[in-house]
Amino acid sequence: MAKRFIGIDLEGIDVRMAVLTATAGQVQIQALDKREYNSPEETVAAINEMLGGEPALNDRMVTALPTRVGLFRRLRFPFREKSKIEASLPIELSAQLPVELEEHQFAFLPPRARENDYEVDAVVVHRGEVEALIEHFPQPEHNPRRIDLFPFALLPVLCDRDSLLIYCRRLEVVVALVFDGIIWDYRLLPGTAESSEEEILDFVSNQVSQLENAINREDLPLWVIGAGVSDSLVQELRAVGRTILDPGKEFFGSDVSPEMAPAALLALVETRTSKAEHLNFRKGEFSARGQLEIYRSRTLVAAAMLLLVLFGGAATMHLGYLQKSQQEAALKEQLKTVFRQTMPTSATIVDVPLQLESQLQELQKQVQLFGLGGHGAATVLQVLSESVAPEVKVDLREFTYNSEEVRLDGQTDSFDTVNKMVEALNSNALFASVMISDAKLAGENNQVDFILQLKLLGGGGQ
Repeated sequence: MAKRFIGIDLEGIDVRMAVLTATAGQVQIQALDKREYNSPEETVAAINEMLGGEPALNDRMVTALPTRVGLFRRLRFPFREKSKIEASLPIELSAQLPVELEEHQFAFLPPRARENDYEVDAVVVHRGEVEALIEHFPQPEHNPRRIDLFPFALLPVLCDRDSLLIYCRRLEVVVALVFDGIIWDYRLLPGTAESSEEEILDFVSNQVSQLENAINREDLPLWVIGAGVSDSLVQELRAVGRTILDPGKEFFGSDVSPEMAPAALLALVETRTSKAEHLNFRKGEFSARGQLEIYRSRTLVAAAMLLLVLFGGAATMHLGYLQKSQQEAALKEQLKTVFRQTMPTSATIVDVPLQLESQLQELQKQVQLFGLGGHGAATVLQVLSESVAPEVKVDLREFTYNSEEVRLDGQTDSFDTVNKMVEALNSNALFASVMISDAKLAGENNQVDFILQLKLLGGGGQ
């Protein structure tokens, strides 16, 4: 099953849901839906109904608090380590906020490097607001893994373009300036249930003008989203020449109504960025716990099955080992029997393969002496004996034999006898060539010392 990213937008008695799937880098809208509720139990039923069943374990659900419940401050620190910032924030925020931080939960975005320090956007909300929101998700499988705060919750998908976000909820209107990749500033009009469209339009127009003047820009494009967006508001903004951006076309390539856009953008943010780039008020006492409680029995069964598989595998491996050991013992006995039959005179058996190999090498040396194919040392001696006439007196003092040549070192009565020996040996097909390596008179008895080198034809025995 493809991983689902679920954005939940709670407002008044409405719960809006967007379900996105991300497959092979493609993000698609699986569902956009809306229900009404009057209690946390009804919220659960509405979510299940829109999802078509219980959420899956790998579903990633995210929601966000309304802007009016948060207090925002932009702080500066001489360091960027998250642990140091987290330790210093309570002190800095206490000096700048008229609230008791013990009753509040804070979160902050990653620090941004400036000229001489680091800039941090921090937000504080009352713990009761977080607790009240979590009450709408009483079952572990419905727990949102992250709770953000509007408009910061939408920044990761809006930060690529300088623009103005106009988020019209039924209970508040937010005008936020997205500039230089951050929420530069935002303005809030709370309690809009009693406000007329004209009052809302005046507020939006004034705040848009003020925020643009703050950065010396004009005619920035507008994102207009939220359940409180009316056709007349959009027409009035277009009438003054403002460019209205459509989140559906920009991010999904399909129609997404202004009312469902916040939920869809929440889910889209979850597909794009890591937890470190978000605000998240699910920490401390509100940390997401119990996500696996509903799967405890399945986990136990899976663990038991895994143990059975491991035990069965170990037993099979042990039986296989015993079988192989028995086969090895039988082969060793068979080798010993063959060894005794082959070498009955050998009394000691240490390593049958090595002993057989050693005996084979010894036999090869013995065979080489007689030669294979008529080229052995014994054959060469026989040829020498037959080639030298009986009346010739030759005294061989050294006979050197290898697979390539034979070297004869001896003594005879004359140089003529040496030449006759060379002629006789050259006529034999056993030799490729016969050369006199040395021939000289001996010191006494007028004898001739000679050395002959006989090249064997085609090599000698192996």
